[in-house]
Amino acid sequence: MKYLFNIPHLPLLLLLFYICPFLAEGQNPPVRLKFEDGQIKGYFNSKGGERRFTLDISMASTDGGAKTQLLSQDSTGIITKKEIRYFEHACEITSVIKKTAYGLQWDIYIKGKGSDWTAPVETSLQWADAGALQFWTSWADNHQKPASDEWLDPFLPAPFSNLALVYGGENHLSRDAFVTPIASCFLKGENLGLSFIQSLKDTILDLEMHTSADGKIAYRHLNHRIGSMHTVHICHQLVLHEADWRAGMAWMIANYPAYFMPGEPLVNKIAGCGAYSSYEGELDTAKYREMGFSLNWKASLDFPYMGLFIPPVKSDDELWTKYRQRGEKVGDGLASINRLSAYSKHLAQMDFNTISYFNVAEFGNGMVYPYKSNPVPDSDLWKNPNDFVYKKLKQALLKPVGVLPDWDERPLFSNWEDCVVLDPGDANYRAFLLEQARLHIAKIPASSGICIDRMDWQRFYNSNADDGISMIQQQKTRAMVTSWKEIMGQLGPVMHAAHKVIFCNPLDRRIDLMEQVDGIYDEFGYLPSSLNLCAQMALLKPIIAWTASKDNLAPDPDAYFQRHLYLGAFLTVPYPGNDHCITPDAGAEHYYTDYGRLLEAIKGREWVMYPHIVEVENGTAKANIFKANGKFIIPIVLGISAHASVIIRLPFAALGKPDLHIKVLYPGEKDWHTIKTIKSAKEIRLAVPLKRGCALVSIG
Repeated sequence: MKYLFNIPHLPLLLLLFYICPFLAEGQNPPVRLKFEDGQIKGYFNSKGGERRFTLDISMASTDGGAKTQLLSQDSTGIITKKEIRYFEHACEITSVIKKTAYGLQWDIYIKGKGSDWTAPVETSLQWADAGALQFWTSWADNHQKPASDEWLDPFLPAPFSNLALVYGGENHLSRDAFVTPIASCFLKGENLGLSFIQSLKDTILDLEMHTSADGKIAYRHLNHRIGSMHTVHICHQLVLHEADWRAGMAWMIANYPAYFMPGEPLVNKIAGCGAYSSYEGELDTAKYREMGFSLNWKASLDFPYMGLFIPPVKSDDELWTKYRQRGEKVGDGLASINRLSAYSKHLAQMDFNTISYFNVAEFGNGMVYPYKSNPVPDSDLWKNPNDFVYKKLKQALLKPVGVLPDWDERPLFSNWEDCVVLDPGDANYRAFLLEQARLHIAKIPASSGICIDRMDWQRFYNSNADDGISMIQQQKTRAMVTSWKEIMGQLGPVMHAAHKVIFCNPLDRRIDLMEQVDGIYDEFGYLPSSLNLCAQMALLKPIIAWTASKDNLAPDPDAYFQRHLYLGAFLTVPYPGNDHCITPDAGAEHYYTDYGRLLEAIKGREWVMYPHIVEVENGTAKANIFKANGKFIIPIVLGISAHASVIIRLPFAALGKPDLHIKVLYPGEKDWHTIKTIKSAKEIRLAVPLKRGCALVSIG
């Protein structure tokens, strides 16, 4: 519960009263329930009349489909049951729907009969009339335009349409993805919304969201093991709120804070524009401060091979040979613990920060199969990755379901320098990773923490292990997402107890994987869909977005920087030695220095999650609002006229000040300009001059 009391800028009780007017006014829960014609139906009143929807749970069946039986119905809710038969398998599904202060809670229990099996489970909400409704989820964009390289605002709702989205994305380039399991519906004219939410406390394996033009929202839950020894639990909340995406997300943040809040608050001090570089030379510190640079994710070339980040050397001065990516030597090609420590200390003396490379899935380089055993003493096993893996970590080798036959013991190779993929759910490998983390803390004290790469491996299922809950093609497996949660449940406390941060490169973009993660470094942030998806997991955490090259700034560098400002995202700077990202270039650096002060101003920002809090009249620009350093910071971007008329609606006495000073900062300028001082008010209207289509407004 510590998270509930560590949110100084987000008072949760006041937030709930503000976004749930039914609570604030002391009304009874507004949703009514009825079991009618074998269906569970919900009703609530709106200014436009009664709104109706049907809740259903379905699975494939071979007996024509069982009818739903009513077990009980009273003023508190409804309980139903039905049985499903699927060939020789069967299960019993019990739905418990309870009225709550926020709307409804829907608990589903699936109890198998006999041997284990699996089949997709679909839970759905069907509107009786979706004509007036707008739909939103945590998507890359609202899919009203064909896929393109154009950046589109992900916070715009759209009419219901036929969509099929994958939780986390089918791969890291997927546009057809969502990152938080929330499906929000809005009656804009009545300022009324309803969000259909999948609980983050559930075990979520693979999850899809399907919508239809006639107003159906369906979650499809995949790969859950059903049997007499297993009860699958699915929990949904249906939350009534105002007609704004922020209202539904605010409810999620208030009820699942561990996934949205950083576990180590230090992350907001160290995060800013970043680099991914092995460069260890001197820097023009003044220039990089102007560009907003703050943090280097030390590129992964210091280790003898992937996964062994700090080898078991006999002393902190003992040298080892760095891994040579593509055969290239970096510096003198040697590393030691003291050299690693000295690098982080030197960067800290320049007032910059280091996070060390970490990886919980890939291991070794130049791995071979079949392995020929060599007589090597245990003390020397680490010197050859093949010896180390096959003699120490063989049980951790990932065998993805359906890729190889049972008898084939070949490992799964990564696409980077012949690594193999290991499963951190294995106890020995997990212990090894935790020891590596402890060595980082003890041996590199000036490093601010770690960044975990390559989360795309979390999409796989390991047929060499059994987590007791997942199943693919009737084969018992261990889901890599459960392995991730297990290792992070131990790694997070180890790092946070030492006040070290954890960043990740979230190539599987799921909010339920973000518990214990303090910040995001998005390797594909130069792609609009990736930036949008990752930014929505970082509403209260910092995000740094990759810039692959100066070409990413084209054709409109101002628009490129301004969409990052709008999303509260820092950029990767042109830095010497950057690995497959932007390197020094005078033309690019000009724009970085133009926007460096603006990016510096949003350090430590948190999105303000009150509904309807900021609006640009007539849509002549886009605006967002953050809270940072005791002020509201409002980026106004992508303007199409010389001025923007902005309305800010501040709940309560938001800053606790009677007088508010309004200042503005523009690209290419170093100083804030005061444009007015006003009395604190719930609604502020500003006519803001724009330069290059942009202004950063400060209220405080």
